Amino acid sequence: MTLVKQTDTILNPPMTAEITPVKILIIDDDEEDFFLTSQYIKKIRGKEFVIDWCYRYKEALEAIVEARYDIYFIDYYLGAKTGLELMKEALEQNCEQPLILLTGMGNQKIDLEAMQAGAYDYLVKLELNTEKLERCIRYSLERASALKVLRSNERKFRSIFERSKDAVFLTDEWLVFKDVNFITSEMLGYTKDELMQLTLNQFFANPEQAQRINSLLRTEGIVEDVEVELINRNRETLQSILSLSMEMDADDNLYIQGIIHDITNLKRAEKATLQAEKLGAANRLVRALAHEVRNPLNNINLSVEQLGQENLGETGTVYMDIISKTAKGSMT
Repeated sequence: MTLVKQTDTILNPPMTAEITPVKILIIDDDEEDFFLTSQYIKKIRGKEFVIDWCYRYKEALEAIVEARYDIYFIDYYLGAKTGLELMKEALEQNCEQPLILLTGMGNQKIDLEAMQAGAYDYLVKLELNTEKLERCIRYSLERASALKVLRSNERKFRSIFERSKDAVFLTDEWLVFKDVNFITSEMLGYTKDELMQLTLNQFFANPEQAQRINSLLRTEGIVEDVEVELINRNRETLQSILSLSMEMDADDNLYIQGIIHDITNLKRAEKATLQAEKLGAANRLVRALAHEVRNPLNNINLSVEQLGQENLGETGTVYMDIISKTAKGSMT
């Protein structure tokens, strides 16, 4: 970027350990103001700085969006546009580095607008000195570091939230959905925007069970691993394990976080296994009964064969034939 003018690296008294320099970009269309501000920064002890200057709006925005510097001092007046406009554009493009607004004179309205726009600080040029700039730089970098950790944790937990195989969601105290992951939408059959207009209570198959869970949640503040039946948009019954807990955010607002674990397929598998076990038991009973019946029939047949060798007369022979046919038919 040819229009950004780099000053000499400013080294304060040598340190025993290597220090990573703080890279600063001063965005100001007045070179004299840039010079004065950089001179104050040079006098800060115990730090190493690389200070650059940019006076064009577009190139300044590119530098901010590409995160080329650790901190940016932005003058309120930048030709046709203002420093506030630059800040807003940069923040819309996910700038995470500290942005400090500079102005020629104190103005409470501009101060408020700067803070609302996302500025880390607001400084009046006529009141600048080394002490103020040192405090501003130190505070801004510390805050940026803390926010970086928070954003990293937020991204990590958001990833866990979105990739969970269970339905994970947040609701207000009345169980109206406030945030849901993809699985919640897929399980219940509604888009995320549609769920924001619905309450968990609408999905319970049994209204009495919904009342019991709401009562338990309000008295105990937690519902752990309760088996429930839910009805989704397609009128399918979902056998589920539900957990809910009441929480408080940083502003002392009550909210509820919940997890739904779908066990419908597990229940189906258990039912199929139970039916198979019942069928197996019935088959074993039939085989046992057949065995118990077959043994005495064998004895009857053997006895009939022995008696057949005797002279039983015409009537006896007829009865023996009936007995023999009946016993053999029962065995087949």
